[in-house]
Amino acid sequence: MPCYDSRTPDPNRTIEQLRRDINEVTRVCCDMRTIIRRAGLEEDLTVEARTWIARHDSEDEKRIREEKASGLRDSLRQETLDKLSLEERRVLGL
Repeated sequence: MPCYDSRTPDPNRTIEQLRRDINEVTRVCCDMRTIIRRAGLEEDLTVEARTWIARHDSEDEKRIREEKASGLRDSLRQETLDKLSLEERRVLGL
């Protein structure tokens, strides 16, 4: 039997609340995809799961290209590095 969310829908939920839930589920799926891929088990997944992974990978590649083109990735990287102490940078080899 396929899995589904059996919670009773809350008619008062906003689009933003639904978007947060979807983003949370997407992050969980992406984490699981990474673990499954590292274990070499991707071929054991259903066609539906492999289709989701392929679409997600494609969307990620597009987003990353756009972030690089806009300079967003570089600025986010620098912001993150600026939060590290000198000792943390040394440990990470930066």
